[in-house]
Amino acid sequence: MKLFLISDIHGNDNFDSIKDKLAEADLVLCAGDFTMFLPAEEGLRVAEKLASLNPATYMVCGNCDTPDLDGILLEKGLSIQGRSAAFSKGSERYVLAGIGGSLHTPRPTPNTWSENDLVEVLRSFQETPDIIVSHQPPYGAGDTVMKTLHVGSKKLTEYLRKNSPVMCLCGHIHEAAGIFRIGQTTVVNPGSFREGHYALAQLSGRECTVTLY
Repeated sequence: MKLFLISDIHGNDNFDSIKDKLAEADLVLCAGDFTMFLPAEEGLRVAEKLASLNPATYMVCGNCDTPDLDGILLEKGLSIQGRSAAFSKGSERYVLAGIGGSLHTPRPTPNTWSENDLVEVLRSFQETPDIIVSHQPPYGAGDTVMKTLHVGSKKLTEYLRKNSPVMCLCGHIHEAAGIFRIGQTTVVNPGSFREGHYALAQLSGRECTVTLY
């Protein structure tokens, strides 16, 4: 199964350079931040433009998106915030689940939460996910600022170690792009699409191969 992974679009909706790769993917996953603090209508425009290039597109909001955008995306069938959704190709079936927003940031942003809030979201998943889409990275993977300081979610890391999903897509920390491991989970922070970055993943059972661009 081919996956296209993208995050932190921040208004860069020029998808022409990636439209062929988007169309070729079996599944497109987006970890949020469609704009930089713009109204939900603008976030929806960017999200729908991305989704128009592949019908199998699922997403969550980021901390720079307005909280009401998630409800709109949910009505459109695009958001997997706090819920599970199954995706199948042939004999392969993967359960997706999403976590939008981020931990509280030094500079206030519209869509943030506490670790306790995150625990409630994790408990709301109807099925244990094989793939988690989380704007907030887990602690220790794709979450380093100033080269040494980890700002990820410890509760998310605990969840990954306990439940061992195949993959976790995250974003938020632009400077921490990379491919990481937490227990048996491959964690991917593709970097910011505003800066031209994205990732492609190949899944076969629990085998996960990722290339960053």
